[in-house]
This record gives sequence, structure tokens and C-alpha cells, in this order.
Amino acid sequence: MNFNAELNDIKLINFSVSLDEVLPFVPSSLKVLQENGRAIISMVDFNLNNIQLKFLPILKYGFRYVTFRLLLDDSGFQKNGGNPRGVYFLKSFSNKPILNLFSNLFANYKLTNAKFESSFDAYSLKQNRMYIDYALNPYSSCNYKYDLYQKINRIDRAYDINKNSVYVSELMKNNWQIEPVKCYHFAANFFK
Repeated sequence: MNFNAELNDIKLINFSVSLDEVLPFVPSSLKVLQENGRAIISMVDFNLNNIQLKFLPILKYGFRYVTFRLLLDDSGFQKNGGNPRGVYFLKSFSNKPILNLFSNLFANYKLTNAKFESSFDAYSLKQNRMYIDYALNPYSSCNYKYDLYQKINRIDRAYDINKNSVYVSELMKNNWQIEPVKCYHFAANFFK
């Protein structure tokens, strides 16, 4: 399905989890990237606005979208130049139940319904008893791991498995400027 859209207020929150927590959800043909024996989740939180389907350009809509992207070790693929560049979408959320239903019918987006809240620099996702809360301070200096920044910055493809076939989608990142900001609060129970 072809469409155009605008991505606004993009936030990447990166954290690690035990391999045991994610391996049951990852197809065996994909290799999880490990750092110090742990898997890296790069959570993306953004508003998708002015979505226009190519076959129906008069209709525009938008929604908030959050996804747990698991970094993969796909460095063995020839096009990657020896660098891991891929992710696998573990779970995705939006605040539009009907959109979730139709998206999951036509593609393997794994979209589920969630409630989002935000206030100033604090953001929250809630789904039943599960939650993620975080707060950012873009005005505070931030010390960050350069090697993790490089791993996140070079992501340009997503992998999915459907009926024993591997599908690769290229992620278009036209000059994304990723700037580290301080995350001064993070709490979640989606992972241990």
C-alpha cells in the first residue's frame, strides 16, 4: 500500500533487556544484536500526520505511533558492509483501534491499541496494566555512548517473517538528524 505522510515529534528511547525476554518473539532465522549479553530495544514514539493514500489523496488522517524495535545482527548480509543495520518490530501501538484492525489485516504491523498521554516533557503509553513512562530534557547536557549512537543511527532496514519467508523493508531516513537528549525518568513493566 503506497502512501505519503509526515513524521513529527520523533523520539527514540533506547534501552536493553535480557535476551530471554525477547528470544521467544523473534523468528529463529533472525539474529538478535547483543551488547554485553543483552538485547537492545530502540523504541520510536512519533506523530504520523497528513497521511494520504495514493489511490485516495483527498482523504487525510493522522495518529500517534509507538513501536518496540529490536536491533538485529544482520552484518552478514552483503549490502550491509559488515555493519548491523536492521531491526525487527516486536510490538507496535496506536490510539486508533479501527486503523490497527485494518493495518493488521493487510500487513504484519503487529499494531495494538494503547492510550497515550503527554504533558510538557513527560510521555506515557498505557495498555491495560502495562505501561511505559518517560521524561526528556532537551536543554540539559547529555552524556551518551557513541557506539550505541552509531548502532541506532545506521538502522535503515526492517525485517519480518511471514509464512517462512523473510521480508526486508528499506527505511528512508532522508537526512535524519539524531540528537541525544537527556532522559531523566524511565519506568516500564512491558519488560523486566
